[in-house]
Amino acid sequence: MVWLQYTATRSQRAATAGLFLTGVALIATAARLSYANIEPQRAKAAERRRVLEAFVRRKLGSGHDAAPGSPQEQDPPARKP
Repeated sequence: MVWLQYTATRSQRAATAGLFLTGVALIATAARLSYANIEPQRAKAAERRRVLEAFVRRKLGSGHDAAPGSPQEQDPPARKP
């Protein structure tokens, strides 16, 4: 059994190339949008973490101080307007 017994016609090759390039363009666009929206997601995650840490500190009491230089003691990163 021969896999490609018949060669593709010129129009079939053009259609294949067109579909391939369309797929590449869609993937590139999705990757760009994903990277464009990553910073707001990071900010939301950092805010959730800070709220959760504050909640845990309140529940455990203030006797559990953070070690000097630990991430809990550092100021949060500045937000972009």
